[in-house]
Amino acid sequence: MTIHQPWTTISYQQILDNPYLKIRCEQVAVPNGPIISDYYIIENRGWVGIVPVTEDGLFLLNRQYKHGIGRVVLEFPAGGIDAHEDDPQVTARRELMEETGYSVEDGQIEPLAHMYANPTGARTLIWWYLARDARKTGEQKIDPVEVIENLLVTPRELLQLIHDGSFAVQGQVAAAYMALERLGYITFNG
Repeated sequence: MTIHQPWTTISYQQILDNPYLKIRCEQVAVPNGPIISDYYIIENRGWVGIVPVTEDGLFLLNRQYKHGIGRVVLEFPAGGIDAHEDDPQVTARRELMEETGYSVEDGQIEPLAHMYANPTGARTLIWWYLARDARKTGEQKIDPVEVIENLLVTPRELLQLIHDGSFAVQGQVAAAYMALERLGYITFNG
């Protein structure tokens, strides 16, 4: 059995530090191996995604341009945890309302998954929630740089979007499958 040991940080320099993103460069010693002089790590407060399902069983998606890849993507509502938000569920509810105008009653939102965005180069944790019986109770309150179109799709349509590559953001796909399983649309026979 292989024993995995943590690397030792010898020194670090903060390269970027703003409210949205922190990047630092570490010099690290790998056990029984080399010293890496420039290992970069991204740090942030993490982010939250929410899988909203309406009373009639439709999944609520966003169609939105993402400049990082220069494309329009389909995804569930999601966003970064603000500095004043200590509970990721608060972020989930805020993002749902801001991006869609939908909300969910207490007792209709539940933890779905906890994930790592990129454990090789980022200290970013992701919390996923499933929101049942989501209802349109307000209007979108999106950032000035966002243009978000909301879509409602059936579970079958969601699976088709995943399989044809239209719904292709990796953590979002994992959350979709977990929600479909939790809701009984697919089963794990392990």
